[in-house]
Amino acid sequence: MERVLVVDDDPLVVKEIAQLLEAEGLGVASAFDRESAEALVRAEFFPVILADLRVRSEEDGMHLLEQIRTLSPRSAVATITGEADEVLQMRLRELGARTVLLKPVDPEVVIALVRELLREIETAAALLTDDEFNALHAAITPRLRSIACRRYALQCEDAEELIQKAWLLFLEKRAAIRASRAWLAGTVANLCKQEIAKRYRRRALESEYNAPSHNTPDALDAGIAVQQALSSLDGRGRELCVRIGLEEESYEEISRAMNLPIGSIGPLFGRVKAKMRKQLGVATA
Repeated sequence: MERVLVVDDDPLVVKEIAQLLEAEGLGVASAFDRESAEALVRAEFFPVILADLRVRSEEDGMHLLEQIRTLSPRSAVATITGEADEVLQMRLRELGARTVLLKPVDPEVVIALVRELLREIETAAALLTDDEFNALHAAITPRLRSIACRRYALQCEDAEELIQKAWLLFLEKRAAIRASRAWLAGTVANLCKQEIAKRYRRRALESEYNAPSHNTPDALDAGIAVQQALSSLDGRGRELCVRIGLEEESYEEISRAMNLPIGSIGPLFGRVKAKMRKQLGVATA
């Protein structure tokens, strides 16, 4: 999940912005003074930082911009202030602010700006030079194949598919990745574990439905009823049931695969389950 850092010495302002961004499926970290903000930037990469200019004082806000530019030059910073003439705005941009927002800030403007800055960072991160990408690819690919084929005993074709998936995820998240080789190795290992778990669940499910003890009229009728209930859903609803109920994917994986805001997945699945219960004649609590 993408994390945005919000810096303001007014806790109410921080809370309002945090709730706004979290409703959009974004993670948020908060800081109420320059020292806390700098400590967070040292410890974690934040692709976007929203910082009030006067964190205790305007001087503190200026110093924070300078520190962010030194500690995390890839972060996109938006400075928020009550007023700023052209000279001050130019100074803020020289210190590293990507843009300057004037109070009161429209919530829709904040959301649109954060999304735009995240897209810019992801695009820039994906633009590795050919030499950089080729060098990384040549150096790490043998290790990734070894992880998939030797450690997890996957067939070569399946291993290559998972490795390619890891590279795609790497390009999507490059802005937040500091240790590329370790991240790629860990991602391939996790993908292998997920693939093995999916196969195990699939075999267990097939065994359950193929077992003679389940071939009774009641079991067959129940299976038909479930199939009919599933067919009453739209494509998105059916896919959501499969991903959550069978594949046991996380909300983050589903959000990425189905292009859904992460905050909307729970409510959407709740509506899908309610419709299924209605079709099956199951009473809801």
